Amino acid sequence: MGPRGDKGRHMLKREVLVERVPVPWATSFSRWLQSAMQQTWFYALGAVVLVIYVTPFLWMILGSLRREVEIFQYTYPLTWHTFVPVEWSLKNFQDVLGISPEGKSFGLNFGRALINTALVSAGVVASSLVFNTMGAYFFSRLDFPRKGFLLLFVIATMLIPFEAVMVPLYIVVRSLHLQDSYWALILPWYASPFVIFALVQFFGEIPKELDEAAIIDGASHFGVLRHVIVPNAVPGLVTTALLEFQFIWNLFYWPLIAVGSKELQTIQVAIAQQTTQTQVYWGRIFAGSVLASVPVILLFLAMQRYYVKGVVMSGLKG
Repeated sequence: MGPRGDKGRHMLKREVLVERVPVPWATSFSRWLQSAMQQTWFYALGAVVLVIYVTPFLWMILGSLRREVEIFQYTYPLTWHTFVPVEWSLKNFQDVLGISPEGKSFGLNFGRALINTALVSAGVVASSLVFNTMGAYFFSRLDFPRKGFLLLFVIATMLIPFEAVMVPLYIVVRSLHLQDSYWALILPWYASPFVIFALVQFFGEIPKELDEAAIIDGASHFGVLRHVIVPNAVPGLVTTALLEFQFIWNLFYWPLIAVGSKELQTIQVAIAQQTTQTQVYWGRIFAGSVLASVPVILLFLAMQRYYVKGVVMSGLKG
């Protein structure tokens, strides 16, 4: 093959090399397109999840603002009035708060039930944090034989269904003559395996060198807990308190059997009693559910930054 053949091969190789060189703007556009597609799928999935979670809550709010006869009148076929009330009304709220004549005749007083639930939840959270904080300090900062086994035993009690201990617990409360009182609703929740387990995780993130420095300065274990552990675990304490508050706020079975008088009735029991053998008062149930949801939502919004920081700090993600 002559010089022309060699020249042709060199030109072909040069063209191939030129074709293989990536174009900067094309690479950038490809990366941007890939990132945009990923974000689109992410936001689309997030929108679907948001609709699934928000729709029942929105339906509950709108249902509480409808007349009783209108709640299921426009469910099928779907129309504008399926979601938006034809006639806006506060009668359901007036009924459950005992303002309207009908609410008074039924003896409804959801306002009192909300106060009872708030008092019980706050009492349980306050006492639970005091006692279980010491238990968590015991497991996270002290070394003693069989510590791992004892902690595992405490965690294992979380697996026991409450229904399995509900009747024995009621027998104990009745034998102490505490039934139908605030003590019956608060005392059984003083010791919480969940609070101990959660605080052990939070306290474990605090360096033990701080304990040693405080002990060298003459601090006792109680002083270390008060002046070192608690100030450095505020996000964890707030996070645990919020979760415990929500748990107590949503209790139903125990307040139902431990308290019989309407003066001590909690909000969940009051809502459940709007279902009778002959009729279900959906408007009152929706209105009561809205009233029961608002305090918890406001509390979470007020403590949101502590809650998020506490979850990240502890590793209790998901």
